[in-house]
Amino acid sequence: MDVFADAFYTNAARGGGLVKVVPEGLAFEAITRDCLLPAGVDPASGDEAKRWCILFEEIAECDAATTIVLFLDHESGEMVMQAIAGPSCDYDVAMRIIARAIEAKPLSTEPVRVRPVMPRTTAANDNESDPVDPWARAKHPPLPDGLLPPVLERFAKVKAETMGVDPGGVAAATLAVCAAAIPDDIKIQVKKHDKSWTESARIWVALIGQPSAKKSPIISAASAPLKEIDDELYREYARATAVYEALSKEEKKSAVRPFRRYMRMEDTTIESAQEMLRDSPDGVLCLQDELSGWFGSMEKYASGKGSAKDRGFWLQSFNGGSHVVSRVGRGNFHIDNLSISLLGGIQPEPIRKIAADMQDDGLLQRLFPIVMGTASVGTDAPAPPVVAEYAALVRRLNAIEKPKAGMVEVPLRFDEGGQAIRAELEVKHQALAAAWQDVNLKLSAHFGKYDGLFARLCVLWHCVESAGARPASVVEEDTARRVAAFLHDFLRPHAIAFYTGILGLSDNPDALLATAGYILSRGLETVTARDVCRGDRIMRLGKTQAAERALEQLDALGWVVPIPTLRRDSTAYNVVPRVHTLFAERAAEEERRRSEVRELIKLSVAA
Repeated sequence: MDVFADAFYTNAARGGGLVKVVPEGLAFEAITRDCLLPAGVDPASGDEAKRWCILFEEIAECDAATTIVLFLDHESGEMVMQAIAGPSCDYDVAMRIIARAIEAKPLSTEPVRVRPVMPRTTAANDNESDPVDPWARAKHPPLPDGLLPPVLERFAKVKAETMGVDPGGVAAATLAVCAAAIPDDIKIQVKKHDKSWTESARIWVALIGQPSAKKSPIISAASAPLKEIDDELYREYARATAVYEALSKEEKKSAVRPFRRYMRMEDTTIESAQEMLRDSPDGVLCLQDELSGWFGSMEKYASGKGSAKDRGFWLQSFNGGSHVVSRVGRGNFHIDNLSISLLGGIQPEPIRKIAADMQDDGLLQRLFPIVMGTASVGTDAPAPPVVAEYAALVRRLNAIEKPKAGMVEVPLRFDEGGQAIRAELEVKHQALAAAWQDVNLKLSAHFGKYDGLFARLCVLWHCVESAGARPASVVEEDTARRVAAFLHDFLRPHAIAFYTGILGLSDNPDALLATAGYILSRGLETVTARDVCRGDRIMRLGKTQAAERALEQLDALGWVVPIPTLRRDSTAYNVVPRVHTLFAERAAEEERRRSEVRELIKLSVAA
C-alpha cells in the first residue's frame, strides 16, 4: 500500500526528536530538528508543542486524507494515537498502517493507546464555485417579468414609467397594500396534515433608498385605493354616529353604538393602535413614510420595559392572533386579531445605524427589504386604465370571502404539486439559513422566515388572481411555482443586497475586509487568527476573536479551508489559490493602500 507521510514531532525528553516516515518499507528515519515542521507547530512554543507529534497519511484506496496525531500523554505517561481529521471510512485502514510501522520500529518501549476519532475539520464552503468578493456591493435587482399577478405587474411598470421610479419598489408596495386588503380570516393551511400551521396574507415591506428614489410618492400611489376605502369607512362611521347621538336616552339603550373600522394607520403609538384594532379584525395597513420614526418609537424607553413592550406588540402584530389589553385608566378589552401589514420607506444610513444598535429579536428580519435605484424624470400623461384596474382589485380583495368546500368554509390548501414545491423550498430555506449563519446572522435569520413568507405570498397571489366573491379552496402548482420564483429571483436578491450591501457583508464588515486585504496584500498561502492580529494594523486594535470570526466567514465565502492545527485554541487555514488569481487587482490596490498608510505614519512620526 502506497503511503505518503510528512513529519511528526516527539517529546525530546522521551529520547525522541523529529522523525519522518518514508514510503520504503515504512521505516523510520531520524532527521534533524531543523526539519520543516507541520503547519502550526512552533518548536519554541514550549511544552504544548513539544508533546505533540503529527503524521499525515494519504490512503489511496479511500481517496481521502486522514490526519493522525501521535503524542505523549503527560498524565498517563503513554504514547497516544488519535485521528483528528479524515472520513471514518479510512480511519481503521490508517490505524493499521501506523500501528504496523510503530510495531516495526517503536518510538518508545511503552504501548501506544488508540483514542477515538475527533470531530473532523471540514470547510464551510463547497470549494467548487469561485470565492465571493467581500468588497462587492449588490445593486438594486430588477423586477422579473411574468411572475407577478398580471394586474400588479402592469400597474408597477406603467406607474414606474409615469413617475420615473424603480418598478420593483412599486410592485413590492402593491403587495403590502393588497395583503392588508385581504381579510385575515382567509388563511392557508401550510402543510398537508398539520392543521395548526396557517398563514394569512400579511407582509411587511421596506423601501430603502436615498430621497431621490421617490419612496414617499411610491407609497402614496400604491396605498391610494386603500386610503379611499378607509376614508369611506370613516364617513360611514361619522354618519352612523350622528344618527346615534340624535337618539333619546331611552332609544340609545336598545341601539348599537357605531364602531369605527380602520384600514390604515399612520403616525401612531401602540396605545392608539390597540384602540384602532379593537374593531378591525381583518387587519390594517401601517403606513410609514419614514421607518426611522417607527423604529425609534420602540426605543423611546431605551432598554427599559417600555421598549420591550412596544417591540412585543409589533412582533405579535406580524403574527396575528388575539390580544388582551389590561391597563389602569384604559380598562380591560380584547382584540380579536392583532394584525398589521406594513409599508414604509427609509434611507440607507438611518437603517444601517438602527440595525447596528437594535436588539436582535427578529423584528428587522420580518421585513421584505427593497433596495431602490435612483429615480429619473417621469412622464406627464393621463392616468392609464391600469390605475383604475388596480383600484378595483384592492376593493374586490377587501370584500373577498372565505373559500368553501361544498357548503363549509375552509382554509386554503396546496394541491399535490404545490405541496411538493413547498416541501422542496423548506429544504432550500434551511440550507440558505445555515449557509449564511457563518457570514451574516441577520440575513440567516431573515432566510429562516421564508417558509411562512412563501405561504403568505401564495395566499396573496391566489386571491389577487381569483375571480368572484370567493377564491377557490386550492392553491395550484403554477401559483406556488411563480411565487417561489418571485421570492428567490426578486425578494431574495434584494435581501442579499440589503444585508450585505447596505448593512455590510458580515456581522463585522471592517474585520472581514481587513482580514481579506491582509491575505491578499501578503500573498498568503496559510493564515491563522494570530497571524492576522500580528500583521494587520486594523486587527491589532481588536481581539483575536474578531480575526477568528473573520476567518470563519472567509471560509464560508470560499476563501480559505480549515486545516488541522496542534493549537487547541486556534484554527489554521489554507488560502484557496483561486483567491490570489481572481483578486489580483484588489491585491495590488490593497498593497498600495497599506503602503500609503505606512508612509503617512512614518511622516507623522518624523514630524
